[in-house]
Amino acid sequence: MQSKVLLAKNGIEYAFDVSDLADRPTVVWIHGEFGSFDDPPLNDALKSSVNLINLHLPGWGKSVGGENFDQINELATAMWWLLEEITENKVFLAGYGLGATVAIEMAIQQPGRISGMVFGSPFGMFKESDPGVDIFALMQRDLLKEIYADPKSELVKRHFPSSEDGYERGLIAIRRVEVLGAASRYIFPIPDTNIRSRAYRLAKIPMTILFGRSDGVVPFSLSELWQESFPHAEIIILEGAGHMLAYETDEISVSIKKMLADQGAHK
Repeated sequence: MQSKVLLAKNGIEYAFDVSDLADRPTVVWIHGEFGSFDDPPLNDALKSSVNLINLHLPGWGKSVGGENFDQINELATAMWWLLEEITENKVFLAGYGLGATVAIEMAIQQPGRISGMVFGSPFGMFKESDPGVDIFALMQRDLLKEIYADPKSELVKRHFPSSEDGYERGLIAIRRVEVLGAASRYIFPIPDTNIRSRAYRLAKIPMTILFGRSDGVVPFSLSELWQESFPHAEIIILEGAGHMLAYETDEISVSIKKMLADQGAHK
């Protein structure tokens, strides 16, 4: 992917990565509350068959100016401004965690621009009987147990590296404060964004929602609320996956490919 930077008129610098835009479906990936670790966690087969746009949310380090937004609908509007500068195509929206929530808000604002949605571990609904852990209150060693099915895996070591060097540990701590501070604007103290009252806006959009059985942050029990609000959506509970299911499994890519194939068959 080619990295590009666009400077908005209001002084906010939006960063995004984009593949060559050709005559094929366009998939937009939005990272979650812990930032973009590397390339979007989509497999090579999918990447080679679509136009891929990787959006970096303001406040997570690559796009700057997150302090200008206090509500997630404002962030979604800003992402639409950026996306409309990149392409006029209808798009598939994909993401996980907070990125999934931003994608939903974007779709609510402009459902006519959306071809389909695939997302995992979404914030936006809440129930007192199974609230999930507070990511802002946990030490990192405790948090990892709640967001990964295997907190000792090589994947975890890549995402959350440790260091014996004091300077490196300081940088790691600063990065943690940065990403959680940005995320707190939208999902603290209770990650309920009132999506249910606006779910009707997405009734005609093909949708797949994935939950990890081992997710301690967005419990898979919330899938019942999502199914009630989006009865047309395909709900999938993934064994051996946690909140970071987008990286732990290949199911988002599989679901997007299936959606693309289904839409091609109905043309």
